[in-house]
Amino acid sequence: MNHKAFKSVVFIPGLLLLICWFGQSLAQERLLFDLKAVADRSAPEVEKILGKPSKVVDDVFRGTRGSTYQAIRATYMNNAVEITYLEGGARYLTIWVQKLSGKYQEYSYPKDGSSLLRDLGLDPNTTADISTQATSRWRDLPGIYQINVFPTAENRIGHVRVLANRIYE
Repeated sequence: MNHKAFKSVVFIPGLLLLICWFGQSLAQERLLFDLKAVADRSAPEVEKILGKPSKVVDDVFRGTRGSTYQAIRATYMNNAVEITYLEGGARYLTIWVQKLSGKYQEYSYPKDGSSLLRDLGLDPNTTADISTQATSRWRDLPGIYQINVFPTAENRIGHVRVLANRIYE
């Protein structure tokens, strides 16, 4: 075997290994979804991002200030994301992190809150307004009024509640 042939035998598999590793790294860096592109959007706009809902029900939404709204509740991504549509827009979202696959189930609370923000297309360097054993809360992010992250009993991130607009609080 000559020197050029030996280089090709070593170089090509090495290059393929590097490409596979790089592709895996990119796959791990993909967003879960862009929260700002979903919040406040209509159901048809949300479908373009999350796909068709698996379940849609009519409901009534009661805010903490006593207001009630006619609502449509839809679930997406194998029931891991529930969106409540109020007055035509995706105003209230619940993301059941433990129903997601892969790395999300391993996210520890509160340490991986910033990783989850990044996976939702938000700035991971944003500091939570409140962080206790029971919840971490971020307020007034661009396009999002409030995000609350709640732990499981095992100190994993259990679920996230997102309120797109303060008027529905």
